[in-house]
Formats: sequence, C-alpha cells, structure tokens
Amino acid sequence: PFGERFIEYFGDVLTVDFGDSNWQQRPAIDAVFDALPATIQLTLAGIVAAAIFGIVGGVLSGARPGSRFDKVSNFFSVAALSVPNFWLGLLLIFVFAVNRGWFPTSGKFGWDSLVLPAATLGIVHGGRIFQLVRSATVEEMSKPYVRVARSKGFSEMRVLRRHVIRNTGLTTATITGWEYVRMWGGAAFAIEWVFAWPGVGTLMINAASRQDFFILQAAVIIAGAFVIVSNLVIDLMYRAIDRRIGTA
Repeated sequence: PFGERFIEYFGDVLTVDFGDSNWQQRPAIDAVFDALPATIQLTLAGIVAAAIFGIVGGVLSGARPGSRFDKVSNFFSVAALSVPNFWLGLLLIFVFAVNRGWFPTSGKFGWDSLVLPAATLGIVHGGRIFQLVRSATVEEMSKPYVRVARSKGFSEMRVLRRHVIRNTGLTTATITGWEYVRMWGGAAFAIEWVFAWPGVGTLMINAASRQDFFILQAAVIIAGAFVIVSNLVIDLMYRAIDRRIGTA
C-alpha cells in the first residue's frame, strides 16, 4: 500500500539510503558523495569571486555615483545579469582556453581548471550583488551621519570603512548568501556541465540521461540540505553583523 511504501521510503531517507544506482552498480549516495567535494570547491570559489566583484565594486561605485567608474562598472554589472551563465562560460572557453591557451577547456586537473568556471559564476552572480550593494551604499552615503563624519574631517575611506560598510552589512550578507543558495539551486550545475566539471551537476545530468532516478533523488535531497544549511548560516551571520538582532 502507498502509506506503507511511503513510511518505508522515509525511513530509508533518514538513514541516507537512496537505493542502488542502476548505472554505477553501487549505492546512489556513494556516487553523490564522491562528486560532492568538486561542487563545494566550485561554489566556494565562485561565491568568493562574486563577492570580490560585487561587494568591492558596489561599495566603490556607490561611494561616487555618477562618476566614470560608476558608469562603467554599472554597465558591466547589468551586462553580467543579462547574459546566460552557460553562454558566458562558452565565451570564456573560446577566448581564454581556445584562443589564448591560458587555461584548460574542461575537466578538473589542477587550480587552473577552476579559474574559468569560478570566474563564470563570479561574473554572473557578482552582477546582482553589485547592484544591491551599490544601491545600499548610495542610500547610506546620503544620510546625515555621513555628513557629520565628513564635517569632523574624516577621510572618505574612513567614512566608508567605519560607517557605511558596517551599515550595509546586512544587505551584503543577505544577497551574498542568496547568490550562494542560487548556485546550489542549479546555477552551478549548468556550469559544471559546460566545463565538464566532475561535480553533482554533471552527475545528475548523466544520471538523467540514463534514467537513474536513485542518483537523481539522492542528489536533489543533498543539494536541498545544502540550501537549508546555507540559509541557517546566513541567519547566524545577521547577529554577528548587527548585535541588536536577537537582543530585544
């Protein structure tokens, strides 16, 4: 009966038993765990690249709205949001791997194999981080406390470092964490397939083509667990950034 089968399946899930893969002839969870470190490595490198591009660029651009740097960086961030991530990955392969020969076109052989896929994730996800951090910085720079700090003779960099960046911390943490969650929601999986990166995304696509539903369900549940853990870490970061949270 359906109820009995559901209870049995739920009990297997609690013991991390998703059945045996028809394709690889071994437990499905073992195949997912073997591919998991590669995906973690790629997503962490991607979010670091996105944070550098989005946070640093957004703060510097928002500090001087309307400047030449603001116009150029804003254009590139909008362009990064507009292009599909897989198309950008293919473009980077064509320019830096095929034409220049600086990096491998695909696979996972060393640190240089990580550069292009991480850069692809960093550019696409960093564009959204840039836009929100820039907007938050522009809003903070127009507030009275910034004018007071300037009237006291504080340098522009000190005002940014001591006041503006702190007050935009919640926005920065929220959007950065959300972009990392989006990577686990499927964005990184497409990049894995483009660069033949041996992660969970490539495993899922290969399993789908072979109709191996045991690996698919194991991979989806593990990816969902990473989404839940990532959201929990973001919530814990809120209190570290703003100590007023949780003290009321």
